Amino acid sequence: MTHALVRILKHLRQGPVPTGELAAATGLTQGELRSHLESLTQKGFDIAVHPLLGCEIRVSPESLVAEDIASRMKTHWLKDISTLAVTPSTNSLALEYGTRGERGPLAFFAEAQTAGRGRFGRVWESGEGEGLWMSLLLHLNEPIRFWPRITTLAALSVAKVIESIQTDPRLFPQIKWPNDILCGGKKVAGILAETGSHAQAGPFVVLGIGLNVNQKSFPPSLAHTASSLRVLCGSRVDRADLAGRLLEHLYQSLSKIETGFDSILASVKARSSVIGTTLSVNIGGEFVEGLAEDLDPDGCLRLRMENGTLRTLSAGEVTLRSPRVAVGAPAEDR
Repeated sequence: MTHALVRILKHLRQGPVPTGELAAATGLTQGELRSHLESLTQKGFDIAVHPLLGCEIRVSPESLVAEDIASRMKTHWLKDISTLAVTPSTNSLALEYGTRGERGPLAFFAEAQTAGRGRFGRVWESGEGEGLWMSLLLHLNEPIRFWPRITTLAALSVAKVIESIQTDPRLFPQIKWPNDILCGGKKVAGILAETGSHAQAGPFVVLGIGLNVNQKSFPPSLAHTASSLRVLCGSRVDRADLAGRLLEHLYQSLSKIETGFDSILASVKARSSVIGTTLSVNIGGEFVEGLAEDLDPDGCLRLRMENGTLRTLSAGEVTLRSPRVAVGAPAEDR
């Protein structure tokens, strides 16, 4: 990621800027500015240069560009952003970086994944140019005992970024514990957190997020259970803008992984599709059924069993027996 390009794009997103003013604002010479504008053209931007008005973005590329994503962010908390045309799995790539000693925070985005995966080793459908297939490599300062909370933090971040672009109150996102985001009862996003360690760099966590954005349809095997933001909103969604918003939400949420997690939990509970429902949970081949009563202080599910005992679950595959469908925004966000 070239930081000078990020600075240029930030200024151009405010409207036309005279070339002399743009060069001064970004700390570049006129020659350097011309060179960087050419680089942006090669990355797919259509930038007009008018003798009076100056420079103006006419068209941004549909493919994800690291500098484009970074220019949409208010807080530059990442060391680097990488965008790839194709990779087997962004989580596998981030894990590879972590195990060889690279330190985060780093973000990886791919236009397509050939071996994208979800929990329990399931294949994640990740068509080219249709979604946000991303992973973060993070070296958290907080004690490791708090790290399992990251899935809950990420789920709320994804839900909030969907709410920021989706206005139909019937389709506000719900969080299906532990790691899915539903809209109108259909899955639009999934989260996969994994950990690793390096002798010198220390332990790290990889946070993977798959978000269906611009798919117009799904294979028959998924059509009844999956949806996309384009289907929900009725129009194409700017993925770079969405990525920038999501990274901002993640930054804000991650700051509360230890202190302030109670406020995260309150927001997650308000969006939960499982609390108050009867469900079945597959825990490594063991099936348990009960009433989802609450989330514990770490985001684990409290399940009231048929015999009246309370069981706390940290993970599992959930099947809803009496699903809830959202009908409006959570009360605390209205």
